[in-house]
Amino acid sequence: MVLNPRIVAPRWEKGKCHQSVTTRDYDPFFEEMDEALDFCNGDSDGVPCPIREECMIFALTNNQKEGVWGGTSELTRRAMRRRWPLVGRTPRPEWTWMTEDEAVHGLDPQELLVEDDEDEEE
Repeated sequence: MVLNPRIVAPRWEKGKCHQSVTTRDYDPFFEEMDEALDFCNGDSDGVPCPIREECMIFALTNNQKEGVWGGTSELTRRAMRRRWPLVGRTPRPEWTWMTEDEAVHGLDPQELLVEDDEDEEE
């Protein structure tokens, strides 16, 4: 949960997830990762979420580690932040939507198993 965001959140009502059904007991964005990734990226209906990129940037900038954000998995975002760490409060221009394979390409798999305990210094 982001308590003090570095950037303004996207207008969630424009996202596909705004129309999805989540309950206290079921939230596909935190429980059914493959289903949520297919939904966000349009694999299930041919229509990617219109705010996919904004959502991913929000998650990366605010170091949201859990769940699916902007059609990216936890591993994808971890790889992107390892490759292009956040400096200050400004999103990186290199942070564009990519597949998990593209994000982890060339990185040491062992490095991706270790999750950062703290966020980068501002």
